Amino acid sequence: MRSSGYLNGTARTQKPKFAPHGALVLEDKSRLSHSMIWNWMRAFYDQQGVGAWSNGIVPNFVTTNCCIAKMYAQVIFGYLNDVFSPAGIKQFGADPKEPMYIMELGAGHGKFSFLLLKQMMRLKEFFPKTESKYPFKFIMTDFTENNIVFWRNHPSLQPFIKMGIVDFAKFDAEHDVEIQLIVSGKRLNKHTVKNPMVLVANYIFDTLRHEAFRINDGKLQEALITIESDRDAEPDLNDPGLIKRFRPKWTYKNVSHKDYFTGRQADLNPILERMVTRTALRKSSILIPVGGINCLRNLIELTSGRLFFLSGDKAYNHENEMKGLRDPHIAIHGSFSMMVNYDAVRRYFESKGGFSMHTPYQDGFKVAAFVLGTPKNVVRSARMAFLMALQTFGPDNFSTLQRSIKDMVPNPSLKLVLSLLRLSGYDSDVFYKFKQFLIDKVGHPYASEKIQQDVRKDIQEIYDCYYPLSKSKDVAFEIGRLFMSMKDYKSAMRFFVDSLRDCGEHHVTHYNLGLCHNYVGDFASALKSFNTSLEIKPDYHEAGEWSNRMAHKMNQAKGNVTGNK
Repeated sequence: MRSSGYLNGTARTQKPKFAPHGALVLEDKSRLSHSMIWNWMRAFYDQQGVGAWSNGIVPNFVTTNCCIAKMYAQVIFGYLNDVFSPAGIKQFGADPKEPMYIMELGAGHGKFSFLLLKQMMRLKEFFPKTESKYPFKFIMTDFTENNIVFWRNHPSLQPFIKMGIVDFAKFDAEHDVEIQLIVSGKRLNKHTVKNPMVLVANYIFDTLRHEAFRINDGKLQEALITIESDRDAEPDLNDPGLIKRFRPKWTYKNVSHKDYFTGRQADLNPILERMVTRTALRKSSILIPVGGINCLRNLIELTSGRLFFLSGDKAYNHENEMKGLRDPHIAIHGSFSMMVNYDAVRRYFESKGGFSMHTPYQDGFKVAAFVLGTPKNVVRSARMAFLMALQTFGPDNFSTLQRSIKDMVPNPSLKLVLSLLRLSGYDSDVFYKFKQFLIDKVGHPYASEKIQQDVRKDIQEIYDCYYPLSKSKDVAFEIGRLFMSMKDYKSAMRFFVDSLRDCGEHHVTHYNLGLCHNYVGDFASALKSFNTSLEIKPDYHEAGEWSNRMAHKMNQAKGNVTGNK
């Protein structure tokens, strides 16, 4: 089912014309939320699918690593215990016969969902006791079918599907008011959802529709967008390639804060009014994430007013970050994004009796939790977890730390790199960044036997959290090389075989397999691997040399056997 309102339809179209300065005008003075740019956004992600991330078009490390997944898991686990505590069951009607739904909005490539599930299951010993096998069910959602097909077939998610704790749904964040689960076939609505819901959204609200305003000496002005192109013609106004070449121009029009929003969105007018009347905001530039709030409005209704919204984004947490008159900024990075006004989201939840928690710093990536329908005095474990996991050293701090060590420490100690890997929660991307350093330093004679044993444990943890996504980032192959440096050839072979499965045939992988077979004395398998390497790359000189060497060894062995006879 879909809600009514302008968000249902496509953007209005205007016949292109030329401006006096010669630019082609594709859209003239449009309300931002009605602009054609949002059609480009949807088309981009629909066409690119998982490739938007696996091909490195859209940056995503800060929201898809083990460290942030561990932080979020602690907060969600805290809320899970709050919901199913005796006080939670009594005060907001939690039903221990039913699971609590945890839903990721716009799960994209699915890696964060996988990491979060991994971290949640590490805590299973401490799950609250309910009448369900597991106290929660995780729902991965996106608006495009392409991503859902990818998740359903991804080998890393199969164990969770078999356990029955993950399901999938095609869900349009700006429109849908119900959720149709694909695996179970269950439809989630206000009649079937019995418990509060956790909604997770990272780098999502910055890509949903916005309205833009500025407040100039206490007067509210709407920002209207004009879209220009340098080309003489743009025959397809829905082409997502326009993202790379459009130029926005802005004009401003006085509007009333009392009745700007209408219909279901009228509940945003008091937020505008408060901003306009704030002395601190007499000259300021404001964005309202209307698409995101429309999603929240629908899910609040679906959950009967019991929603825990955990979100990370490029955002404004405080109103003083919006001071100053400036045009709205649209950041281009394959797709595009805008700053998210978490202060407006906070006011929206507070207007309905909720509360919020925020990371304290104004610079960098922000995380916030918005809570509705669960009294603050009951949400104790989640509030404590947010304080401990996110308010002192958050995802942005970790992202900066690992990048700085990589870029600014040319020769870090082995203990420093291992400490970083452990702090990361055994993240495979962090391992990949330091792979060559580890290969060079962990092997004999550089590392003691104790350190090598610790590294073996670390590597198993890293591989357990590995989510194959890009064939150009072959983690299994590099782990195989690391085990070769420790002269553990049997372990190395297992990872090279996984590399062939996950990232495809490669002449170097078969060559390394051949070396491992040779060192464990299996010359026939070594010869086969070297010859396979040569079939893929006939001019691979090293494989040719080793193939000849193996053939010679095998002939010698046959001669020895014959002589012995």
